[in-house]
Amino acid sequence: MEKMFESLTIFEFQKKFPDEKSCLAYLSELKWSSGFVCPKCGNTRFCNGNKEHIRQCTKCNYLMSPTSGTLFHKVKFSLLKAFYIVYYVSTNKKGISSTELSRKLGLRQKTCWLFKQKVMQAMKSSGNNKIRGKAEVDETVVGGQEEGVVGRKNGKKKLVVFAIERKGKGVSRLYGKVINAVAPKNWEHL
Repeated sequence: MEKMFESLTIFEFQKKFPDEKSCLAYLSELKWSSGFVCPKCGNTRFCNGNKEHIRQCTKCNYLMSPTSGTLFHKVKFSLLKAFYIVYYVSTNKKGISSTELSRKLGLRQKTCWLFKQKVMQAMKSSGNNKIRGKAEVDETVVGGQEEGVVGRKNGKKKLVVFAIERKGKGVSRLYGKVINAVAPKNWEHL
């Protein structure tokens, strides 16, 4: 979902998601794009539930919402505002504070902070998506200036290697990992 939001301007986002119904329709389409399967009994047949976008199993009568099993499950504020939080978190390169989200959306700062944490956890990479095509690899030290330490010698700094997948003129995927030592300049064995 966050990848889809990345390519939208704020005006395109507002047009695509003007209200709660459009958010539910989007989640419903995403959730059941491969068909309905009841989580209780495994049945694949359903009828409409007691509200729009709710599906009811025809075998055990289990009701299923498009938000169940997602980060939007049991959200205590507007689903549209939750979509906005996902949009702002996924499109701001330098991040967005929970205070700013609170101001923009009219929610309590703590509510924004908690949901933002949930969004960031959901966006966290599993590392299972392999880099394809052109990639650049480099290492650096992270941790700021240290008095009396020059270059790669590091007291408290961490040595980190980054692999960046290139796609067109931009970056498609980036992985970083703390390492103990720099690999030799001879990379032919990889």
